[in-house]
Amino acid sequence: MRRFVFAALLLAAACARDARPEQKSQKLVPAQLLGCDLEAPSAGTRGAAMPDMSADFQVDPRGRVRDVHIQGGGAYAKALKRHLESCRYEPATRDGRPVASRRAAVYGGYQ
Repeated sequence: MRRFVFAALLLAAACARDARPEQKSQKLVPAQLLGCDLEAPSAGTRGAAMPDMSADFQVDPRGRVRDVHIQGGGAYAKALKRHLESCRYEPATRDGRPVASRRAAVYGGYQ
């Protein structure tokens, strides 16, 4: 009887493993910039270099920029945040469905 129970459990486990759907490869296509309503901040005509800034932000499934974090930049940081929030993206997709994604960029240090 024990052999029968063990064989039945083994068969049930094998069937359960075969009944699971196969894992699909989840292909992620990154978000693509479509355009921005506001220009990026620049050093202007003073000839001074912009301070280094780094930005980290989320592109939501509708292609809008959310949750912007700026490091450095002083007075330019608010202008960069406004610029990034005015941008629109083709959202990232996973298996053809729009998904939120995070992006990071470095600005400044050049004229």
